[in-house]
Amino acid sequence: MIFKFLIKFCALFLSLFLIYSSEVYASDHRTQRSIVGMLSGRADPRFKRATQPMDFQFPRDHAAHPDYKTEWWYYTGNLKSYDGRGYGYQLTFFRNSLAPDMSNRSSEFASNQVYMAHFAVTDVSRKQYKSFERYSRGSLIGLAGAKAEHSNYAVWLEDWSATQKADKTIRLFAINDATDPIIAIDLTLTQTRKPVFHGNNGLSQKGPEVGNANYYYSLVGLESIGIIQINKERINVTGISWMDHEFGTSSLSEGVIGWDWFSIQLDNDVALMLARLRYRDGTDWQDFQGSLIQSDQPTVKINRSDFTVQQTSSWKSPKSGNIYPSGWIVKLDRFQMNIQIEPMIKDQEFEGSFEYWEGAVKVKGTFKEQLVRGVGYVELTGYQQ
Repeated sequence: MIFKFLIKFCALFLSLFLIYSSEVYASDHRTQRSIVGMLSGRADPRFKRATQPMDFQFPRDHAAHPDYKTEWWYYTGNLKSYDGRGYGYQLTFFRNSLAPDMSNRSSEFASNQVYMAHFAVTDVSRKQYKSFERYSRGSLIGLAGAKAEHSNYAVWLEDWSATQKADKTIRLFAINDATDPIIAIDLTLTQTRKPVFHGNNGLSQKGPEVGNANYYYSLVGLESIGIIQINKERINVTGISWMDHEFGTSSLSEGVIGWDWFSIQLDNDVALMLARLRYRDGTDWQDFQGSLIQSDQPTVKINRSDFTVQQTSSWKSPKSGNIYPSGWIVKLDRFQMNIQIEPMIKDQEFEGSFEYWEGAVKVKGTFKEQLVRGVGYVELTGYQQ
C-alpha cells in the first residue's frame, strides 16, 4: 500500500510540476518540454539573485542552496574497459524550488523542492545509448536531496546518488531498475585538482541583465574507476570525469532559444569549458565567458571573441525529428588551439520529459603547435522542430 501510494503521489507531483513550468511541446503523443522554456520568463522575485561573487566553502557549497530557485549537479565521464571498449555516462540531479518558505507546513511529507534526475550510458563499440529519468521531492523522509556535513556531501534521488566519502573520493551509483537491472554505474571519482570557478570567481553571467547569472564551478580531471553494467555484463572501466554545479535565480534573456555547451579534457592535462547562448536569428550572446584550465596554473577566462565554432555535420533524430549539430571545429587563436570535436556516436538524444542532446565526444587537434587528443561531453538544447 505504501508503495502504491508513493507511485500515485509521484505521478501527481510530476503532473503538477509539468503544469507549473512553461512551454509544453507534444511529440508522438508524449508530453515534451523545453529546458529553455523552464528557464525563460521573468525571474521569481521571491528568491535570491546571483549578483556578486560569493565566498565558496566546501563541502558546504556542494550541497543545496534553497534560497535560489534552480540548481543542478552534473556528472559526465568518458571511460574505457581493459580491452579498449569506450563508454560515456551522464548522471545529473536537478533541483527546482516551487516556493521559498515552508514554515507553515509541519508534515514530514511536505516539500517545496522538486528534484529530477537524468541517467544515461553510451556504449561506443555497440553504438547504443540508453537514458532514464526520475522525479521526486525533497522532504524529511529523504526521497531526494543534497546535503553536506563534516567533510562529506551527498546528492541523491532515491537510489541514484553522488556521495563524497571521508577520503574525499566521490561514489556515483545509478541503476535503471534494481529488480531488473539493464544499465547501471558504480564508480569512484578521485579529485585531482582544486575546484574551477567560472566567470567572475564563480559568478557566471548568462545575459546582460543584473542577476541573470548563476554561481558555477567545476571539478575537472576526476580520475574514475569502477563498473558499468550493460544487460548482464559487468564491465570494469577506468577514465576521466567532469562535475558541474550551478545554482541561481536567473532567467534566459529574451530571444535566447538554446545553448551549445562543451566540456573538453585533453591528454596534456588542459581542460576547456565553452558555451554559446543562441538567439533565434543564429547569432549568440557575445559576453559569455568560458574557461581554459591548465594544471597548476590559474584558470584563464575565455571571452566570446576568443573563439569560433564551425559546425561540420548534422544529425536528425529518428525519434523526435530534431536536427542537431554533430561535429565542430573550435578555434582559439589567442591560445594557439585548434581542435575538431566529433560525437562518439550520433544518437545520444536524451529521452524524457525534456528533449536535448547530451553526448560523449572525442577530440583531436593542436595546442601551441603540439598534437593533442582528448574526450569530453557536449550538451545541445533548443533544437526542437
